[in-house]
Amino acid sequence: MDNLRGIQSGATDDAPSRSSERPAGGEIRPTHPALATAYAYPVNVPKPVIGAINGPVAGLGFTYMLYYDLRIASDRARFGTAFARRGLVAEHGSSWMLPRLVGMANACDLLFSGRMIDAPEALAMGLVNRVVPHDELLSHVYDVATELATLSSPRAIAVMKRMLYGHQFTDLATATADADAEMLASFPTEDFREGVKSFLERRPPRFTGR
Repeated sequence: MDNLRGIQSGATDDAPSRSSERPAGGEIRPTHPALATAYAYPVNVPKPVIGAINGPVAGLGFTYMLYYDLRIASDRARFGTAFARRGLVAEHGSSWMLPRLVGMANACDLLFSGRMIDAPEALAMGLVNRVVPHDELLSHVYDVATELATLSSPRAIAVMKRMLYGHQFTDLATATADADAEMLASFPTEDFREGVKSFLERRPPRFTGR
């Protein structure tokens, strides 16, 4: 990855859902057939993938970062596509991912100009989720990952991640029908029972992913 310094953190224990489980041999099934590309690997992992960006990100590193579920940046981070300034074009699906994160106008700005932007501007346009002081970046990311791992159902996250990305390729009626079916499938699960029980008992949940 060019000029990308950071980490990826899977926030939950392995929790396959009926729609996004890991087949035999450890291979990750694509969330949707249209997302079956090498660079979309983070999108197809059923766990949250968190990017901690602690420095300049440009070119290929910028492209790969787009596939993280969450991007948390140091206040020293800077971002740029750089392609147009090298006589190149948007690579590896970045022309598809970038507008979905920042909108078409901002995507055109970043891709056509190739300019570098700082962390506050990246936050303002939706390229990153949060900006934190540089020295607190890793501890903050670990806190976010821990919160997801302890308070959110891994099964629910896996299903919703599949829905969020997969529903980009369908219409509202189909997405609604799929969501309704997944909601019904959630009711008999152990995680649903534990979620309700822990709420009533006013304690942290102990989810199993089942």
